Order: sequence, then structure tokens, then C-alpha cells
Amino acid sequence: MSLTLDEVKNFLRLDTSDDDTLLEIYISTAEEYVKSACGRQVDLDNPKAHTVMLMLVGDYYENRSPYGQAKYSQNVSTMLMQLQLETPQDTDDEVKK
Repeated sequence: MSLTLDEVKNFLRLDTSDDDTLLEIYISTAEEYVKSACGRQVDLDNPKAHTVMLMLVGDYYENRSPYGQAKYSQNVSTMLMQLQLETPQDTDDEVKK
């Protein structure tokens, strides 16, 4: 189950549709970031993965300036580390597909 636009807008407390296209891009980017950080086999339905993706989208949305902070929050970093440890790592054959 991927993040939905409505779920993200609720998380960010947004009522307008002004930034919907931008949020859709951030959702895709967050999913790819988690897959890249944890391996393609990561279960995006995992509550930790879901929470990390919400937090990443929130961070992307709130820190759009190129001069913002360079690192993610400690919560995101910690949960990504846990997901990395829980996820079987891709083999070279799987990466080539």
C-alpha cells in the first residue's frame, strides 16, 4: 500500500489542492528513497516504512529551500536503519533486473 495523496494532505494538515502535483512527486520520491535505502525487497506496507515515507514527504514539503538542513530528522534516520536491518538485501542479480 503506497501513500495516498489524501493521507499525505491529512498528515500535513492541508485543505487545498494547490500543491497536489508537487505532493504526488514527493510521494514517489519518498517511496523510491526508502527502496533505495533499504533494498527493493522492503515491504512498503510495513508501518515503519509507511511512517518514514510520511515523514520524508513532510520534510520535502516543509524544506523546499535549497539552503535548508542537510540531514533528515533523527526519527527518520533511526527508522530507516531499522528497516535496513529488517529487509533482506538485494543480490547483484536482482539489482540488474
